[in-house]
Amino acid sequence: MNRVVITGIGTVNALAHDAAGFWEAIKAGRTAIRPIENFDTSKVRSKLGAEVRGFDPSNIIDPMKLRRMDKLSQMVLVSSIEAMRDAGINSGDIPAERMGIVIGNGFGGSSCTDEFFIGLIERGPAGANPMLFPTTVPNSAASITSIELGIKGPNSTFCQKDVSAEEAMVYAIGLLRKGAADAIISGGGEELNFVTFHAFGSLNVLSERHGSWPEGCFPFDRKRNGRVLGEGAGVLVFETLESAKRRGARIYAEVAGEAMTGGISSAHCYGTETGPKVRAMRMALERSGLSPEEIGYISASANSTHELDPSEAAAVKDLFGPSAGTVPISTIRPMTGDFEGMGGLRLLTSVLTMRDGCIPPTLGLEHPLTVGLAYVRGANVQAEVDAVLHNGFGNGGACACIVLKKHSNP
Repeated sequence: MNRVVITGIGTVNALAHDAAGFWEAIKAGRTAIRPIENFDTSKVRSKLGAEVRGFDPSNIIDPMKLRRMDKLSQMVLVSSIEAMRDAGINSGDIPAERMGIVIGNGFGGSSCTDEFFIGLIERGPAGANPMLFPTTVPNSAASITSIELGIKGPNSTFCQKDVSAEEAMVYAIGLLRKGAADAIISGGGEELNFVTFHAFGSLNVLSERHGSWPEGCFPFDRKRNGRVLGEGAGVLVFETLESAKRRGARIYAEVAGEAMTGGISSAHCYGTETGPKVRAMRMALERSGLSPEEIGYISASANSTHELDPSEAAAVKDLFGPSAGTVPISTIRPMTGDFEGMGGLRLLTSVLTMRDGCIPPTLGLEHPLTVGLAYVRGANVQAEVDAVLHNGFGNGGACACIVLKKHSNP
C-alpha cells in the first residue's frame, strides 16, 4: 500500500479567498459570522450566516466560462487551482490519467437548480435556461474542475451531508494507497443561498435568539442552540509519497490513518450514541500506528447542536481516557460558519496548525458543557503538534476520521 502525503492546499471561504489570508484571519481570531445580506431572511427566525463576499474569480477564470458555473463550482475550481500551484504541479509533471479529483458537497449548485426549475414551472420548457441545467447535478463542481484542469483520472462526488468532504477524502486516500492515481485533489464545499437557508430553517436546526439565549455558533458551550450556516470550499492535493519525492515536492503532512463507520439515527439527528464515533477514531488511530497520547490536537466536529457536541465530547473521553484532559481540542466553525462539505477546509486548517504550531481556539466557548477536555478557547495556543485527529461526524450516523502526522522519510 502506498504512503500518502499532502502537498498542496487551496480555499475560498467567508474569511478569505486564499489559504494565506484565511490562515491569518484564523490566527487573529476573526469571525465571518454576521447578519446575512445576500438574500431575504424575514421569514426565518435565524438571521446570521458566514457569506463569501466580494468573490470575483474573473481574474483567474475566463468570464465566458464563469457564466456557465454555479458559485460552488467557481469556489472549488479556484481553490483547486491554488492547491495545484501550491503543490508545484505544472502541466506534464503528472500524466492527466494519473491525476484525479474527489469532491464532497451536500447539495451542489442549489441556487442554479432553484433558478432553473422556477423558469421551468413558471414559463414551461421554453422558459427554462438550458445553460443552468448542467449545474443542477451535485457532481458539477468536480466535473467542471476536472475539465478546466485537464484531469482524466478518477472523478467522484460524495453527498453525505456534514461528512461529505471527509468521505471524499477517505475515498481519495484509498485510491492513492491502491495505486489508482498518483495525485488527487480532494475536499469539498457548499454555497449558502435562499434555498438551503430556508430548508434548514424549516427543519428547526438553525440557531436563533430565544429569551436570554443569543443566536450564534457556540460549540461545546452550554448556550449552544443550533447551527449557523456558512459557505466556501477547501481542497488539498493528496499524493503518493513516491510521486511527491519524484517531483521534489514540499510535503505538508502524511496521512497516517483513516476510517469510516456508521450509526443508527434519524435522517436529521446526530444521535447520542458514542459507539460509532469511538470506533471511527479508534480505527483511524490503529491504522496510523499512533496511540491517543501521541495526538497533539483534535479537530472537533462539534457544531453547536444539542446532540453532537456532548456526544463527541463523551466519545473523546471514552477513547482517550486519562489523556483526554491533556490533548487540545477545538473547532473553527464559529469563525467560518458551518456548511456541508467543509471537512476539506477543516483538514487544511489542521495542516497549517501542524506546520506553524498554532492551534486555533473555539470562539464563544465560555461555559463548557462537560469537564475533562482540554478545550482551546479565547485565543490560539502555540504548541508543537506532530499528529492531528480530524473528526467528521454527520447527522444520520455517518462518521469519518483522518489522522495526520508530520512526514518522516523512513
